[in-house]
Amino acid sequence: MIVTSTIELAHRMGLRVVAEGVEDVEAWNFLRRLGCDLAQGFLISKPLPPQEVIAFVSRANRMLQDSDSTQLQMRALEQLAASSR
Repeated sequence: MIVTSTIELAHRMGLRVVAEGVEDVEAWNFLRRLGCDLAQGFLISKPLPPQEVIAFVSRANRMLQDSDSTQLQMRALEQLAASSR
């Protein structure tokens, strides 16, 4: 109830919601169903040295740019996470 209320409040204020610490697909799917907009955490990537961030973000943008399907996005995120481990 707290998570749902927080997401709803943020959206009513015109904000986008970022879930932090998302570690697996199940958690992200649950948060998406609640209306969460974005995620960060080990599902997306392990912590990276600063010099690797730009390449990682560029690769992620290429993989996700044409996908409006949550299932395709999750597959791309899993591939991206596997490649950054």
